[in-house]
Amino acid sequence: MKINDFIAEVEKIAPLELQEEWDNSGWQIKLTDGEISKVMVALEVNRQVVYDAVLNKIDLLLVHHPLIFGKISRVDNNDITGNLIVELIKHGISVYSTHTPFDRCSGGNNDYFGQVLGLEDIELFMENDPAGYCRAGSLPGDGMKISDFIDSAARALRVDRKYFNYAGRADAAVKKIGWCTGAGAEFLKAAKAAGCDLYITGDLKYHAAQEAREIGLNVLDCGHFGTEQIFVENMISKLDKLEEIDIIQCDVNLNPFTIV
Repeated sequence: MKINDFIAEVEKIAPLELQEEWDNSGWQIKLTDGEISKVMVALEVNRQVVYDAVLNKIDLLLVHHPLIFGKISRVDNNDITGNLIVELIKHGISVYSTHTPFDRCSGGNNDYFGQVLGLEDIELFMENDPAGYCRAGSLPGDGMKISDFIDSAARALRVDRKYFNYAGRADAAVKKIGWCTGAGAEFLKAAKAAGCDLYITGDLKYHAAQEAREIGLNVLDCGHFGTEQIFVENMISKLDKLEEIDIIQCDVNLNPFTIV
């Protein structure tokens, strides 16, 4: 399959025009306009992912987080990003990122996150929301206690609950849940205004947790990795129809945190 035809299929799912101005989705490294036969899907690029891609003779890495985010003035083999770029080029591996487009698109990270948690009636929770990230949904029946929900979420996301942080009432009962995968602390007030019993995101800082407590909002921080590692299985499921190309899942554990 031609590499441009494959990326056209990706962009049907997550149109590149959905990306934020500050984002750098799209081509990170493009080494050919010709045929490719093997694609690996990963959350992001690091040394282990590159090693896995080389081992599996990959033509293209399809990732969520951009390899190149800020301006690069030079490619230096002695720094992290430069070394990754050199290794990828050396082994003929192109890289394409779909970051905010896949966060915002229909069926992307945020819609799928709610499905993984078993929530119903998933919809945007802010009216006239230009960003299109935040979703809300409801637990079946009468909902559940927060401690039971956290256990359930950890199992569904396949992440040890020890990686989670919770700020709110210990005896809370939750029914309506709002979320933004990745880092979405800026939507705390919107979640409260939307009547969410619980708001889920990642990368919650101390002062944001204090703000949530002050406005009476229960918040669960599942971690950036915990809320976005579902990208891989979701993207692969959407590309399964492409029989003329081999698409494999990267099995490298990219969670940078370790419980000690």
